[in-house]
Amino acid sequence: MNPSAPFIHQLPAVLCLLLAAVTAAAQVHPGRELVRLDPKNHVHDIDINTNVATTITFPEKISLLTGFGLVTDPGKMNQMATSKVATVHYESVAGDTLVVRLIKPGEPCHATVRTTRSMYLLRFNAADEANLAVLVSPPMQTSAAVEVSPQKVVDNRIQFSAEELVGMLSKARNRKALQPLNPGLFSGWDERNGLEMTSTQNDMVTSIYEIQRNPAKDLTVFRSWITNKGTKPFEFEPMGTKIRVGGRSYDAQLVDCANTIEPGQRQALDLILQGGPGGTREGLSIHQDFRIELPEPGRAPMLLPPIAGDAAFDGK
Repeated sequence: MNPSAPFIHQLPAVLCLLLAAVTAAAQVHPGRELVRLDPKNHVHDIDINTNVATTITFPEKISLLTGFGLVTDPGKMNQMATSKVATVHYESVAGDTLVVRLIKPGEPCHATVRTTRSMYLLRFNAADEANLAVLVSPPMQTSAAVEVSPQKVVDNRIQFSAEELVGMLSKARNRKALQPLNPGLFSGWDERNGLEMTSTQNDMVTSIYEIQRNPAKDLTVFRSWITNKGTKPFEFEPMGTKIRVGGRSYDAQLVDCANTIEPGQRQALDLILQGGPGGTREGLSIHQDFRIELPEPGRAPMLLPPIAGDAAFDGK
């Protein structure tokens, strides 16, 4: 009598169980059954297959899930049958948890998941060995701050120059004649024509009809008219004129206009804005609604040095 005979009869069943165990183990990544996604990555790769239900848990409640290749009913995937993209069945088992399983192999299926405060991009890859459980970490907060050296700050400041402002105003006034002859002279400039940005202060009417801007110099030219609708001359300090947009007024770096406007007279009024205090850049867009603000009438008294021999200053 062979005592091992009963075991020999049971051997096929044992082999089948061992084979099934080995096959089941091969369906899951060894050592990567439970993985935590790297928050530094923009797109997260998750391996799935047809025999494993992969659980994905997010740090917050899911508010949106979308992606080509995702289906909620495996029986209704006729329109996806001819697609090259893998078909993935998904189910929301909890507010923050998804369960996915591969239905049809193919190219990676990309999905977008939105939670209460974050957005996640997933890429489901058809694989022989799947991730059994996946934990999604909150995305890393990236800082937009860039370290700038003190010398770089100095180099980036606008170097104000009266001669340059006068030259730029001359270019703007003669643009229509100069540009056809030398188009590169106005490379990068922006322009608006045919405007009627009109404002009225007492009897004075100002109207902007053209705006030109040189972004490289952070310089904007406003060409306009000023008209005296009153019965008295209007005398003012042109450099006190400002440009208003929204709730803010900007001081002009250059104003070219007569200081006295007679009744019924219209005069040209050209202004240039460039940068801000300390050489900073304002970056104004010309596609806004601008208005001209005139100063109060009157001119500051001109202070002259005393004349030698003047009795008022020589003690006599």
